[in-house]
Amino acid sequence: MKSEIVSQEKNVMTVKAEFEAEEVNKAIDATYKTLSTKANIRGFRKGHVPRKTIELYFSKKGVYDETTEKIVSDAIEKIIEEYELNLISDPDIKPGDMEEDKAFEVTVTFELSPEVTLPELESITAEKTMYKATEQMRDENVQRFIETHAEIVPTYEERAIKKEDYVSVKYTSSIEDTDGTNKEVEKDQKTEINLSQENMRKEVVDAIVGKKPGDKVSLSFSVEKDNEHKELAGKNMNYDFEILGIMKRQVPELTDEKIAELTYSRQKTVDEFKTSVMEQLTKAAENESNESLRNSALNAITEKSEVEIPETLIERQKKAIKSEQEERIKHESQNPNMTFEEFFKNSGMDKAKYESDLTEASTAVVKRSLVVEAIADANEIEWTPEELNAEIKQMAAASHVDAKKLSDYIYADRARIFDVAERIRNRKTLDYIITKVKVKEIAEPKDDEKKSDDNTMSEKKA
Repeated sequence: MKSEIVSQEKNVMTVKAEFEAEEVNKAIDATYKTLSTKANIRGFRKGHVPRKTIELYFSKKGVYDETTEKIVSDAIEKIIEEYELNLISDPDIKPGDMEEDKAFEVTVTFELSPEVTLPELESITAEKTMYKATEQMRDENVQRFIETHAEIVPTYEERAIKKEDYVSVKYTSSIEDTDGTNKEVEKDQKTEINLSQENMRKEVVDAIVGKKPGDKVSLSFSVEKDNEHKELAGKNMNYDFEILGIMKRQVPELTDEKIAELTYSRQKTVDEFKTSVMEQLTKAAENESNESLRNSALNAITEKSEVEIPETLIERQKKAIKSEQEERIKHESQNPNMTFEEFFKNSGMDKAKYESDLTEASTAVVKRSLVVEAIADANEIEWTPEELNAEIKQMAAASHVDAKKLSDYIYADRARIFDVAERIRNRKTLDYIITKVKVKEIAEPKDDEKKSDDNTMSEKKA
């Protein structure tokens, strides 16, 4: 096979590969031999079917098509290796006509990763925000932990119920069909209701607030047509409540005995638990500081890097972001059929500004990705099979799934392997970057400074 570059403009390269007639004949003959091993023809053992017999069962066009697919696939691999191409999409293939005793040529257009001009990493100064764990943070975490184990207990108060109360109720529910018939769903069920809970139905809150223990109340409401429970959508729900009593959240006392019970004796005293919490917060603060350094370094390098970003990469990134946002909108609105157009209409968001912001964000993501890849290539940073297996084990542990099953799932698809491998390579590249740049340590911003930054970001978004 001979190949030559036909044209190259920016990041698009077109290569023509030519095969002599002798090479074509060998490839066609190899296809016939492959068919001989697969063909189940009476009177012949597999692999021993003569070519003339094979020709009776398989058309020449089919043989030529299969040969073309194989020869082109091999040609592309050789071209990529010979010219050391780094592709960002599948190549566009234009094969010629294949025929025995004649030369064959194929033209392939590759979209390549653009060239990135990087600054000297040692010339970059990156900021590392020094986050610190404090006793106040420790105590707040301890309090949150103990509050998660609060119990709902009766108060035996005889007063009117308030919106911030917990109440114990017994209820019977039924669903009213479109023909007016009622079907009982639950009978004499007991439960505790937090009336101040954000997603609590207003109809339920309004019916119970102001009542007293012992009172009975009935209510009915229509279920929204876009409700996730399709069997209830558009129908009326009827409830008969009996108020059993007013409840309250009782937070357990912070004692050595309680800590030992709640931690299954991993920590036996309050002091031991506080020490453990402080260690976790300190480690988290260190991780956050290191992450701030990585982000600052990469942002600074990206800003000083020069690259002409292909429009196709930006469009792909925009499509990926849109897809994620569409799924999130459907989930948060609890409407699986909500479209982007409906979202824009309901939210009042400016569609033109959204598209502009999306393009800007996508361009930034793509440029960062290209810069990381360029640094990895320039410094021969690669992943290893051992690192890949270790990463899969960590993923399995974090997701509480069987490591063998996850490994089999990932290794069954090259795209999945590539995703995990790229994650490892990118992480190693960022770790390499922070060993090369100059580091400037800065203090963690105070709460009022954080709020000011948040307000500034809100104004920019608005």
